[in-house]
Amino acid sequence: MKKRIRAFFVKPKKKLAMIMPELQQLRETLEQTSKSNDPLTAIVYFFDAVSKWYDREGVYDIIKTFSSVNYNHRYDHILDNLRTLQAHFINAGRDEYGWNRTSKGQTVTEDDVFLGNIYGLWTFPVSHWKKAKNDRKGGWGFSGMENLNVYDVISQQAKNFITSHARPMIQAINYLEMHVIS
Repeated sequence: MKKRIRAFFVKPKKKLAMIMPELQQLRETLEQTSKSNDPLTAIVYFFDAVSKWYDREGVYDIIKTFSSVNYNHRYDHILDNLRTLQAHFINAGRDEYGWNRTSKGQTVTEDDVFLGNIYGLWTFPVSHWKKAKNDRKGGWGFSGMENLNVYDVISQQAKNFITSHARPMIQAINYLEMHVIS
């Protein structure tokens, strides 16, 4: 009974609708970075967009609002999608020892995003890896990698990271958008 009374006053869909334009903008950025032919530049834009959500603690306040009125599991699917977004905001957010080495409020640049630590490569910022674009290819000792240079390998690492985060975030935003309107 208490939850039903609270639901009368708390309008979680209204709160979600208020941030939907920002989520739509995020989705657009995620779609652009996913389709980019320059993954090293795209990952910088990706981290910059996600970091803004990380700084504001993602959608935690909306999750809390929906959870408080989720009697009869009415909002379970919305909560699942909000939690998916929240998890990606945290996992792809700022970390002084991770890939996105920025502080709260800081704009992400190619000197702040560190990639590597694969196939025997050291970890360096994107600005370093971009300089290796025209380096010699081959010599990796791994099957199927003879025609790749370090730039290719790191670009694939960036592309895989973007895809692994962007796709589920885009799907979650699409679901939320569809259910805010209804």
